[in-house]
Amino acid sequence: MTFLRRLARIVIRPRTTMREILDTPPDRMILPLVLLGIASGLLRGFNARSFPGLDAKTWLIVCAAMLGVIACMVLLFYAFAWLAFFIGRLLDGTGDPAAARSALAWGTAPLIWALLYRLPAAFLAPIANPARLAIQGRDIKLDAGMFGDGCFAAMLFAIIELAVLAWYLVIASQTLAEAHRFEAWRGFATLAIIAATPVLVMIAAFLSLR
Repeated sequence: MTFLRRLARIVIRPRTTMREILDTPPDRMILPLVLLGIASGLLRGFNARSFPGLDAKTWLIVCAAMLGVIACMVLLFYAFAWLAFFIGRLLDGTGDPAAARSALAWGTAPLIWALLYRLPAAFLAPIANPARLAIQGRDIKLDAGMFGDGCFAAMLFAIIELAVLAWYLVIASQTLAEAHRFEAWRGFATLAIIAATPVLVMIAAFLSLR
Protein backbone atom coordinates (compact mmCIF):
# COMPACT_ATOMS: atom_id res chain seq x y z
CA MET A 1 0.00 0.00 0.00
CA THR A 2 2.89 2.37 0.71
CA PHE A 3 4.30 1.62 -2.73
CA LEU A 4 0.99 2.35 -4.49
CA ARG A 5 0.45 5.49 -2.44
CA ARG A 6 3.88 6.81 -3.36
CA LEU A 7 3.43 5.81 -7.00
CA ALA A 8 0.21 7.84 -7.10
CA ARG A 9 1.59 10.81 -5.19
CA ILE A 10 4.83 11.15 -7.12
CA VAL A 11 3.01 12.07 -10.34
CA ILE A 12 1.23 14.89 -8.47
CA ARG A 13 3.83 16.06 -5.94
CA PRO A 14 7.11 14.65 -7.29
CA ARG A 15 9.61 16.60 -5.22
CA THR A 16 7.82 16.18 -1.90
CA THR A 17 7.29 12.45 -2.46
CA MET A 18 10.86 11.95 -3.69
CA ARG A 19 12.23 13.66 -0.60
CA GLU A 20 10.10 11.39 1.59
CA ILE A 21 11.56 8.35 -0.19
CA LEU A 22 15.13 9.60 0.04
CA ASP A 23 14.79 10.40 3.73
CA THR A 24 13.72 6.82 4.56
CA PRO A 25 16.46 4.61 3.05
CA PRO A 26 17.02 2.02 1.78
CA ASP A 27 14.79 2.21 -1.29
CA ARG A 28 13.87 -1.42 -2.01
CA MET A 29 11.51 -0.62 -4.89
CA ILE A 30 14.13 0.39 -7.49
CA LEU A 31 14.25 -2.95 -9.33
CA PRO A 32 10.45 -3.49 -9.33
CA LEU A 33 9.97 0.02 -10.69
CA VAL A 34 12.56 -0.55 -13.41
CA LEU A 35 10.98 -3.87 -14.42
CA LEU A 36 7.53 -2.30 -14.57
CA GLY A 37 8.86 0.57 -16.66
CA ILE A 38 10.57 -1.86 -19.06
CA ALA A 39 7.37 -3.91 -19.34
CA SER A 40 5.44 -0.75 -20.18
CA GLY A 41 7.96 0.17 -22.86
CA LEU A 42 7.87 -3.32 -24.41
CA LEU A 43 4.07 -3.29 -24.50
CA ARG A 44 3.94 0.03 -26.39
CA GLY A 45 2.78 -0.88 -29.85
CA PHE A 46 2.81 -4.63 -29.11
CA ASN A 47 -0.10 -6.69 -30.46
CA ALA A 48 -0.38 -10.19 -29.01
CA ARG A 49 -2.95 -11.16 -31.63
CA SER A 50 -0.35 -10.75 -34.36
CA PHE A 51 1.31 -14.00 -33.26
CA PRO A 52 -1.35 -16.69 -33.72
CA GLY A 53 -0.53 -20.40 -33.93
CA LEU A 54 3.00 -20.29 -32.46
CA ASP A 55 4.14 -23.61 -31.05
CA ALA A 56 5.60 -24.06 -27.56
CA LYS A 57 9.21 -24.12 -28.80
CA THR A 58 8.81 -20.81 -30.61
CA TRP A 59 7.21 -19.23 -27.56
CA LEU A 60 10.14 -20.43 -25.43
CA ILE A 61 12.58 -18.79 -27.85
CA VAL A 62 10.57 -15.56 -27.82
CA CYS A 63 10.41 -15.56 -24.01
CA ALA A 64 14.15 -16.26 -23.72
CA ALA A 65 14.91 -13.40 -26.11
CA MET A 66 12.67 -11.04 -24.13
CA LEU A 67 14.36 -12.03 -20.87
CA GLY A 68 17.71 -11.26 -22.46
CA VAL A 69 16.45 -7.86 -23.60
CA ILE A 70 15.06 -7.11 -20.13
CA ALA A 71 18.36 -8.07 -18.47
CA CYS A 72 20.28 -5.77 -20.85
CA MET A 73 17.86 -2.92 -20.17
CA VAL A 74 18.24 -3.34 -16.39
CA LEU A 75 22.02 -3.13 -16.78
CA LEU A 76 21.59 -0.02 -18.94
CA PHE A 77 19.43 1.54 -16.24
CA TYR A 78 22.18 1.13 -13.64
CA ALA A 79 24.73 2.54 -16.09
CA PHE A 80 22.50 5.55 -16.77
CA ALA A 81 21.97 5.97 -13.01
CA TRP A 82 25.72 6.38 -12.59
CA LEU A 83 25.67 8.90 -15.42
CA ALA A 84 22.84 10.75 -13.67
CA PHE A 85 24.95 10.91 -10.51
CA PHE A 86 28.08 12.06 -12.33
CA ILE A 87 26.34 14.62 -14.56
CA GLY A 88 24.33 15.93 -11.61
CA ARG A 89 27.54 16.53 -9.69
CA LEU A 90 28.95 18.43 -12.68
CA LEU A 91 25.85 20.63 -12.52
CA ASP A 92 26.55 21.39 -8.82
CA GLY A 93 24.25 18.68 -7.47
CA THR A 94 24.80 17.03 -4.09
CA GLY A 95 23.13 13.65 -4.60
CA ASP A 96 24.84 10.28 -4.25
CA PRO A 97 24.56 7.23 -6.56
CA ALA A 98 21.76 5.68 -4.48
CA ALA A 99 19.71 8.89 -4.69
CA ALA A 100 20.23 9.07 -8.47
CA ARG A 101 19.05 5.45 -8.87
CA SER A 102 15.95 6.10 -6.80
CA ALA A 103 15.18 9.30 -8.70
CA LEU A 104 15.47 7.64 -12.11
CA ALA A 105 13.41 4.65 -10.99
CA TRP A 106 10.57 6.67 -9.45
CA GLY A 107 10.68 9.03 -12.42
CA THR A 108 9.28 6.19 -14.54
CA ALA A 109 5.95 6.43 -12.67
CA PRO A 110 4.08 7.92 -15.69
CA LEU A 111 5.29 5.02 -17.85
CA ILE A 112 4.09 2.56 -15.23
CA TRP A 113 0.66 4.18 -15.05
CA ALA A 114 0.55 3.92 -18.86
CA LEU A 115 0.20 0.15 -18.32
CA LEU A 116 -3.46 0.86 -17.56
CA TYR A 117 -4.08 1.32 -21.28
CA ARG A 118 -1.04 -0.33 -22.88
CA LEU A 119 -1.73 -3.74 -21.36
CA PRO A 120 -5.35 -4.01 -22.56
CA ALA A 121 -4.37 -2.56 -25.94
CA ALA A 122 -1.70 -5.24 -26.40
CA PHE A 123 -4.29 -8.02 -26.11
CA LEU A 124 -7.44 -6.38 -27.45
CA ALA A 125 -6.18 -4.38 -30.42
CA PRO A 126 -7.46 -5.82 -33.72
CA ILE A 127 -5.08 -7.21 -36.30
CA ALA A 128 -4.61 -4.74 -39.13
CA ASN A 129 -4.99 -6.25 -42.59
CA PRO A 130 -1.98 -5.34 -44.73
CA ALA A 131 -2.65 -3.09 -47.69
CA ARG A 132 -1.55 -4.23 -51.13
CA LEU A 133 0.07 -2.00 -53.72
CA ALA A 134 0.88 -2.97 -57.30
CA ILE A 135 4.15 -1.38 -58.45
CA GLN A 136 5.53 -2.38 -61.84
CA GLY A 137 3.61 -5.62 -61.77
CA ARG A 138 4.71 -6.58 -58.24
CA ASP A 139 2.43 -6.85 -55.23
CA ILE A 140 3.82 -5.10 -52.15
CA LYS A 141 2.28 -5.55 -48.71
CA LEU A 142 2.20 -2.61 -46.32
CA ASP A 143 1.37 -3.11 -42.65
CA ALA A 144 -1.03 -0.37 -41.67
CA GLY A 145 -0.22 -0.77 -37.99
CA MET A 146 -2.29 1.56 -35.82
CA PHE A 147 -3.80 3.11 -38.94
CA GLY A 148 -5.64 -0.15 -39.58
CA ASP A 149 -8.35 1.12 -37.22
CA GLY A 150 -8.54 4.49 -38.94
CA CYS A 151 -6.68 7.77 -38.64
CA PHE A 152 -8.67 8.95 -35.63
CA ALA A 153 -7.66 5.95 -33.48
CA ALA A 154 -4.02 6.26 -34.54
CA MET A 155 -3.99 10.00 -33.85
CA LEU A 156 -5.63 9.56 -30.45
CA PHE A 157 -3.11 6.88 -29.46
CA ALA A 158 -0.22 9.05 -30.67
CA ILE A 159 -1.48 12.04 -28.65
CA ILE A 160 -1.76 9.90 -25.51
CA GLU A 161 1.77 8.55 -26.04
CA LEU A 162 3.16 12.07 -26.49
CA ALA A 163 1.38 13.17 -23.30
CA VAL A 164 2.88 10.24 -21.39
CA LEU A 165 6.36 11.11 -22.72
CA ALA A 166 5.97 14.76 -21.68
CA TRP A 167 4.62 13.67 -18.30
CA TYR A 168 7.63 11.37 -17.83
CA LEU A 169 10.10 14.15 -18.68
CA VAL A 170 8.46 16.50 -16.17
CA ILE A 171 8.35 13.96 -13.34
CA ALA A 172 11.82 12.51 -13.95
CA SER A 173 13.30 16.03 -14.12
CA GLN A 174 11.69 16.84 -10.77
CA THR A 175 12.79 13.62 -9.05
CA LEU A 176 16.38 14.03 -10.27
CA ALA A 177 16.33 17.67 -9.21
CA GLU A 178 15.22 16.66 -5.71
CA ALA A 179 17.87 13.93 -5.50
CA HIS A 180 20.59 16.46 -6.34
CA ARG A 181 18.90 19.37 -4.54
CA PHE A 182 18.93 21.74 -7.50
CA GLU A 183 16.44 23.35 -9.89
CA ALA A 184 14.14 21.34 -12.16
CA TRP A 185 15.78 22.70 -15.33
CA ARG A 186 19.04 21.11 -14.23
CA GLY A 187 17.20 17.83 -13.76
CA PHE A 188 15.92 18.10 -17.32
CA ALA A 189 19.43 18.99 -18.53
CA THR A 190 20.73 15.86 -16.81
CA LEU A 191 18.14 13.73 -18.62
CA ALA A 192 18.97 15.38 -21.94
CA ILE A 193 22.70 14.71 -21.53
CA ILE A 194 22.00 11.08 -20.57
CA ALA A 195 19.83 10.65 -23.67
CA ALA A 196 22.50 12.21 -25.89
CA THR A 197 25.37 10.14 -24.45
CA PRO A 198 24.82 6.97 -26.60
CA VAL A 199 24.64 9.13 -29.74
CA LEU A 200 27.86 10.94 -28.81
CA VAL A 201 29.58 7.62 -28.09
CA MET A 202 28.57 6.24 -31.50
CA ILE A 203 29.75 9.40 -33.25
CA ALA A 204 33.08 9.26 -31.42
CA ALA A 205 33.49 5.57 -32.29
CA PHE A 206 32.71 6.27 -35.95
CA LEU A 207 35.19 9.14 -36.11
CA SER A 208 37.90 7.05 -34.43
CA LEU A 209 37.57 4.38 -37.11
CA ARG A 210 38.08 6.81 -39.98
